[in-house]
Amino acid sequence: MAVKKQVEKYAVLHYRNGTTRINVYFTDGTWDSYKDLEPARAMLIIDMLRNEKPVYWTEGPDILWTGREPIGEEEGA
Repeated sequence: MAVKKQVEKYAVLHYRNGTTRINVYFTDGTWDSYKDLEPARAMLIIDMLRNEKPVYWTEGPDILWTGREPIGEEEGA
């Protein structure tokens, strides 16, 4: 059964070989990571983690996702 967790923090590690790793830390004290990411994919994930709230992780299929938002919503409006 898939388990939904809320992301609390993240850390980005970029390696000399050009790959990136993103660690995601959850409100329950556990963590997981995306490893060996190419730059374009890493930027997509970093953008989501930096600009969206709340962000969730579903274990099993390992899906990173946001809460529902209206189209064209302005942040802070």
